Amino acid sequence: MSDLNEGRDSNRRCRVAKQSLSAEAAECCAAEDSSSPAHVQREESAESSDEHQQRLDDAAPSVAELPVPSTWPQTLAEVLAVAFPLMISTGMMSIVLFADRYLLGRYDGVSMGASMAGGNLFWVLVCVPIGAASMTGAVIGQLIGSGQTQRVGRLLWQVIWLALMTIPWLVGCAYFAEDFFRVTGQADELLQSQVTYMRWLMIGGLGLIIESALSGFFSGIERTRIIMWVSVASALVNLVLDGLLIFGLAGFPRWGIAGAAIGSSIAFWFKVVCYVGLLSRRRFREPYGLISGCVFDWAVLKNFVYFSVPSGLLYLSEAGAFTIILLKIGQLGDVPLRATTMAVNFNMLAYIPLLGIGIATSVLVGRHLLQSGPSMAVRTTLAALGFALAYSGFFAILFLGFSDDLVRIYHLGAGQGDAPPGTQEATQMAMGLMGFIACYLLTDSVQLVIAAALKGAGDIWFVLGSATVAGSLTVGAGIYFQPQQPSLQWWWYVLTVWIWVLAILMSARFISGRWKSKRMV
Repeated sequence: MSDLNEGRDSNRRCRVAKQSLSAEAAECCAAEDSSSPAHVQREESAESSDEHQQRLDDAAPSVAELPVPSTWPQTLAEVLAVAFPLMISTGMMSIVLFADRYLLGRYDGVSMGASMAGGNLFWVLVCVPIGAASMTGAVIGQLIGSGQTQRVGRLLWQVIWLALMTIPWLVGCAYFAEDFFRVTGQADELLQSQVTYMRWLMIGGLGLIIESALSGFFSGIERTRIIMWVSVASALVNLVLDGLLIFGLAGFPRWGIAGAAIGSSIAFWFKVVCYVGLLSRRRFREPYGLISGCVFDWAVLKNFVYFSVPSGLLYLSEAGAFTIILLKIGQLGDVPLRATTMAVNFNMLAYIPLLGIGIATSVLVGRHLLQSGPSMAVRTTLAALGFALAYSGFFAILFLGFSDDLVRIYHLGAGQGDAPPGTQEATQMAMGLMGFIACYLLTDSVQLVIAAALKGAGDIWFVLGSATVAGSLTVGAGIYFQPQQPSLQWWWYVLTVWIWVLAILMSARFISGRWKSKRMV
């Protein structure tokens, strides 16, 4: 009995020694443990367990091994290492959107405007689950920063279950698509094309939600080059399908706007297949508990929903306000909507890569907040903000100085009289809109990066509230004070003021420092 008690005492001392990470205590524990009667019985299983754990440790770095920059140049280098592949990844999205609308403009002028309105309504209807899934990377960043690497897989599976719950919603949205557009009073020449585009996109809606969660895993573990290459491959698939299905090349049917949406949906699911194939590899499967985590865990799901649903509602708030503006412009007719689409296409080329900087900021702030403390999180945010301002400043100068030359791209390859009716008038309008984009592009980068930092810390409820207030006040004021003769420029003024208000609110919260005490794990 005394031998057994000694063995139990030594086991307790062993656990204390391992938890305190004291090498001297651990050696003492090992010496005492080897003299206990239970040691011989445990030796074989312990060696097997240690060997397995060593494989996991080799594949997934410990918190102590994660880099903590000590200087501003190192901080900027860390931000760029994570953000640059994500910028290329999101840049692929902007290129595909631009190509989609450009090709549709060459196919049929009405299809170009319809794809803008239809695509935005699609985004409004799916942005809540996509926004929720997009928080996966930030939460994983905090799990890794707090040393809970093996819980990553369990979290990821809860996001997958959450995505599957949206299937009835997606089916319902596709079924009632025509009713959605009729309620908004869209022009008759746009209605059927908008409905067709949105319904085909809905087929890829679930794939887009799941892809957001799976890419969040790779951004959370800071393996963003994987996201980059998957996005490049998906963009190539989408662009090839656009040419084949919009214009009916190589014997494919000439489907126009339906072909553009089908190509996008296939590209969404292509990404899912790529990510699933990568996650099945042992280097990701074992260290992060992807197999053992395949369970339904209500506690983990509830915690994730608390922090992620506000992110989805944030997407809804912003997308809803922007869509209201677009629908108001759509009521002015096809040409103003087409001009807006032309200008927004260039805006997307500049803005969407900034989303990569935002994702990197969320992940790094989440990790550093738990690993290194608030001061490192602040430094990371400021480094990301400086880079974002330099990037967006370049495009602001480009849009101010070369707006006419840029917009003329819509006439490339078109002979005299070959362009769809209204194209000349729409391009003239679009040239005037480029100045609005240059005026708000820098402030847009400010609100995006700082909001991403607040989300990475877990201050998502404030971000949601601020975005809702800003969107409601500015768009509501735009509707209330709208001139008797509505103009395209009026709604672009509303859009510019909205972005400035967002930047002011986010900056004030960041400066207050209240976000520094937030945690998601």
